[in-house]
Amino acid sequence: MLPEKIADILSAPFKINKLTLANRLVMGPMAVGAPTAEGAPSEQTIAFFERRARGGIGMIIAGGVVATARSFEETPFKPVLRFDVESLIPQFRRVADTVHAHGVPIIAEIMPGFGRMGVPGPGRPIISASPINVVIPEQNFPKGVLVPGGRTTPEPDEATVEEIEQYRREMVDTASNVQRAGWDGVEVAAHMSYFASSFLSPRTNWRTDQYGGSVENRARMLTNIVRNIRERLGPDFVIGLRITANDYMPDGQGAAGFSAIAKEVEKAGLDYVALSTGCYETMDRSAPSVDGGLVDTGDARLFRNALSVPLLLQGLHDPARAAEAIADGHGDMVMLARPMLADPDYARKACSGRTDDIVHCTRDNLCMRRLVFNMPVRCSVNPAMGRESRKSGSLPPARRFIEAPVEKAILALTGSRRFMGLVGAVIKRRS
Repeated sequence: MLPEKIADILSAPFKINKLTLANRLVMGPMAVGAPTAEGAPSEQTIAFFERRARGGIGMIIAGGVVATARSFEETPFKPVLRFDVESLIPQFRRVADTVHAHGVPIIAEIMPGFGRMGVPGPGRPIISASPINVVIPEQNFPKGVLVPGGRTTPEPDEATVEEIEQYRREMVDTASNVQRAGWDGVEVAAHMSYFASSFLSPRTNWRTDQYGGSVENRARMLTNIVRNIRERLGPDFVIGLRITANDYMPDGQGAAGFSAIAKEVEKAGLDYVALSTGCYETMDRSAPSVDGGLVDTGDARLFRNALSVPLLLQGLHDPARAAEAIADGHGDMVMLARPMLADPDYARKACSGRTDDIVHCTRDNLCMRRLVFNMPVRCSVNPAMGRESRKSGSLPPARRFIEAPVEKAILALTGSRRFMGLVGAVIKRRS
């Protein structure tokens, strides 16, 4: 496809509820905002989002946002943004004002709980729809992520009805905080192997109460959250849903099952659905090394046929493939996550026919590896990533002169197949 044709397709404005987006490209949610330890947006948070808004993206979906006290306590990624704390609203308004100055709407992806991927604490077990843990085979990690022997999480407790209801109440309160901060909407997180996603498939939901069994019951938690947010915040506040499209598990659920859930939740007042691929057990599918999984498998088409609201696709780094997917009716918009770390100006370049100028993500997943170790996120092809707030010519904070060499050593060792192979051999001998 010629760059001019790509530009025509990707630069077409699009409406979600009453928002008019300048183009069909969206920054997908990532936990890379570098907030303070307390969960407030930092100067780096603001600078990071401002740079992507200035680069011409159509909409920003902010990730790494917790919506409940429990999700803050059990988060595996630190630090995270806390929209559940009312006193932080004025600081979040600064983010909204900065992004809006470029004519770009901003949505908060709000997380009720991390479920099976959470970190348990004293007197605080992890909880899920049913007591099934996560087992990630060594070969199912994304490119560059080496975990000898794989990973097995603790078995969660089955969530009580009261715990589910508590999450619902806190999610609605958090959505209200998002609106009061001047943000344009929320995206309810129900993907990967986190808490809300555990209700969606019979593989991870064995319940016999009102939250298990039928499609209607397995969708009930999400339906109640969306309906209550809509009732409280009115018709113009954007509500999206991020949902697994296919978990790619042998005994799991495919796109037909997940799209049936999405269709049920749509009735409660959704404005869009954003698709996520895979789960933690199939992480290599959720951070793919090639383009087009949602389109090539036909999964996106099943969702497009089931839903009437706009559909957002992931896993299309190549602007030509993104434009083709939209032109062929697989979805309405394309989410860019890792590509937005590599090139904040991706959208402006793609929408003006300058696709050859885009700095492409190499998919080496340095960003992901640093996130796993709770290091400041960086990008191997964009040295400015994670340093957007630093003034030109200024020195980094003094602590970075100590932290950076340690981080470099950890990444070198854990990225070495030889070293990690030795670690794996020791683990096997001890098991």
